[in-house]
Amino acid sequence: MSSQDVPKVALASHVDRALLIAAEKVRIQYRNMPTAFVGSAVICSLMGFALANGVGYAKVLCWMAVVYAWVIARMIQWRAFNRINPSPAHMRLWYRLGIGGSAVAGLIWGAGAIVLYVPDGLDHHALAYQFFLVMGLVGMGAGCIYASASVMPSFFAYFYPSMLLPAVLFLRAHDSLHFITGLLMLVYLSLMTPFALRVYRLIDESIKLRFENLGLIGELREQKDAAEDANIAKSRFLAAASHDLRQPLHALGLFVQALQETPLATRERQVIGNIRRSVDAMEELFNALLDISRLDAGVVQPHITTIPLAAVFDRVRFEYAQIARQKHLSLRVVKTSLFVQSDPSLLGRLIRNLLSNAVRYTDSGGVVLGCRRMGPEVRIEVWDSGKGIPLDRHEEIFQEFYQLDNPERDRRKGLGLGLAIVKRLAKLLNYQVALRSAMGKGSVFSITLPRGCREDYVPAESSPETAAFDLSHALVLVIDDEAAVQEGMAALLRKWKCDVLTAGSGAEMMGKLVAVQRLPDLIVSDYRLRDNENGIQVVEALRSEFNVDIPALLVTGDTGPDRLRDAEASGLPILHKPLNPARLRTLIANLLREHTRAA
Repeated sequence: MSSQDVPKVALASHVDRALLIAAEKVRIQYRNMPTAFVGSAVICSLMGFALANGVGYAKVLCWMAVVYAWVIARMIQWRAFNRINPSPAHMRLWYRLGIGGSAVAGLIWGAGAIVLYVPDGLDHHALAYQFFLVMGLVGMGAGCIYASASVMPSFFAYFYPSMLLPAVLFLRAHDSLHFITGLLMLVYLSLMTPFALRVYRLIDESIKLRFENLGLIGELREQKDAAEDANIAKSRFLAAASHDLRQPLHALGLFVQALQETPLATRERQVIGNIRRSVDAMEELFNALLDISRLDAGVVQPHITTIPLAAVFDRVRFEYAQIARQKHLSLRVVKTSLFVQSDPSLLGRLIRNLLSNAVRYTDSGGVVLGCRRMGPEVRIEVWDSGKGIPLDRHEEIFQEFYQLDNPERDRRKGLGLGLAIVKRLAKLLNYQVALRSAMGKGSVFSITLPRGCREDYVPAESSPETAAFDLSHALVLVIDDEAAVQEGMAALLRKWKCDVLTAGSGAEMMGKLVAVQRLPDLIVSDYRLRDNENGIQVVEALRSEFNVDIPALLVTGDTGPDRLRDAEASGLPILHKPLNPARLRTLIANLLREHTRAA
């Protein structure tokens, strides 16, 4: 079947499938017609040339003229069909024309056998002519299966007249040879009929299978579109819900940090410490969602350089040694002198997620982090002595929110996003991630990445200590449409001895600055504000008002891909809600220091 013919009608859901299948059978018959025309003309010419001497030129020429005239008529019919390209609903007429044309062709060839029959019994010349006549009719009958088997009435309309008329002619002869020849023609008729029916059934089944496949493709396309729509809806929901949930959590974190920096009694400090740990746990979960959104949005761009793997290993060992000890697990990090080509930050995050996953799901024994040299590559491996992962779950565990052993959704076991982030990071960095596991014996996660040369390594300059930078009397503008966030940010900044002005919009901040009569030192603005205003616009407006490139940073709780891309494209530093106070202070100190040096 032609891929160009079927799709035009196959996917029309309002048309009955049976009608589509019947129409396709007619299309097959008409597609086969050119071959049938050529076959008829060639066999007709050969038979006329061979039988002319025995029958007479007049009879042969008259019969050949009729055959050629009918071939031309059928060609006109075929061209009209292709030009009109009838729809399934209008295929009935062409179905009948096809059957009628086959019937006329069958009569022409059946009658032609009588006209071209050479009498004179058993004369060897007559027998040769008669044998050639029979072979020509048999060949045309076999070709009819190819040309008309998709529409069985057309096959019967041609095959039976073309074979029965000459069979009767031979059966009426008075000698056994001719009689047997007539019987053999009837046997041929009886054998070819079931064969043609089998061919028809094969064609019918293939057409039905084709349309079923097209139907499945259509259903799969619909399901794919539905899944994509659901994924978009999920992303939108996460973006909206994440922003709305981050706002109060962000304010809570600021208030908690302000309280922690206030002199308190031991009992109150313990309570504040518990609140801080809860806030940190919620922040970790939100940051996992943010990482997924940032990777899906395409705003994370790797910066590949040559780095010593030992430095990355040392950092993650320091971070997870205490966590492992709390679970009474051993954490062994194998020393290495290898260098790799990677983004230090993204590689660190990738290894952290694998270590976190290993520690979280291992109840006894330990975890090992190491690497192997694999020619021009390095394979980093994380071994654990956990329960193991069934083979049929090896793909599923890299999906979002999928957890094998957390039916109760224990928050301490995370959201099930760690390995989903690993998969996305590996794809971004073009690394290979593999998993080997045996039930009851543990698992091995591995990452394969390019090796680096020691000569290409350029040590990064150590950054100056920023925590000690004096923020006293720095005028910080805080723009956020949530009053609680304004208050929490102001409380924290004032603990750092900053002067603070808060506002819910750019226009409100402009009004307050009129009374201050002072150049701001820093702008801290939420990215999404009311009335479709955003932090980028506010920063640009304030800088334009003072005609000074005032240091500024954006704070956002959004996880929507479009907003993340816009925020990243602004070139402004971005912190994500809920804020880590230490990161906020470090970023503020760096911005003020750089601005002071530039001035």
